[in-house]
Amino acid sequence: MRKLILAISFFGTFAVAGFAQEFQIACTNGYLNNNTFCCGYTKANQANVGVIKFPTFAPPFNVGVVYTWYAQHPSGPKTWETPVSGRTVPLPWSGTYEIFVIIHFVDKESLRRVATYRSNTISVQALTCPDNKDLSQH
Repeated sequence: MRKLILAISFFGTFAVAGFAQEFQIACTNGYLNNNTFCCGYTKANQANVGVIKFPTFAPPFNVGVVYTWYAQHPSGPKTWETPVSGRTVPLPWSGTYEIFVIIHFVDKESLRRVATYRSNTISVQALTCPDNKDLSQH
């Protein structure tokens, strides 16, 4: 019963206040800040993505936050779970990556999810660059 009340209070808080729209992510690096990279397997070929807008409330002490990151690409999807609001996304293939995060509020005692919200989706472009150089060198 306690868990049901907790879930209803979370849902009610978000639904009434409209906090669900406040989860936004953005890429914090990339050539000319337009989310464009060279594809490859080095640090220069990674997008730094993080939550830039989070609701201004503090979850109860018995609720934790888990971030499930998704990077969709025609050559294959990638998924990561993290306890932090940022993620480095490798870009091994050329093409467009669609990146988003699902934020789960989890009861620390039972490990059950009490609320889940999805962020916006951002597009990151990975290009095939000559000699696999960083775009900032052009």
